[in-house]
Amino acid sequence: MKERIKEIIIELLTQRKDKVSFAEIERTLERKGIHYQGDYSIHMPSNKNVKLWVGMSEDFCKAVVELMFKDCTIIPRNVPSTLYIFDGKIPDYPVAENLHHMYETERWFPIAFSLGNLYEKGN
Repeated sequence: MKERIKEIIIELLTQRKDKVSFAEIERTLERKGIHYQGDYSIHMPSNKNVKLWVGMSEDFCKAVVELMFKDCTIIPRNVPSTLYIFDGKIPDYPVAENLHHMYETERWFPIAFSLGNLYEKGN
């Protein structure tokens, strides 16, 4: 299932090119009948209280992490939380305003994806 989720994310990004949110990915997975909900989340490595997304299945979570860090195919970029308001889904956490702050309570850092390699110069 993880590999199918990765394929769907790449297809979506190939069509859209830029600023694909987790909410949009979830809608696409749902339309294709793919289970995406669960108890997993992706957080900032430097602060587990800063969530990038929550309520994910294990396969969905692993697919996104692998696409970013192993396959180096997608790039996360900070976006205004209003993108998620327009997409119709936001986590129930305050927005993290500063990634260098060590938050003691859970926060959300809104990101969207584009195609590319996170480790290439200029990204």
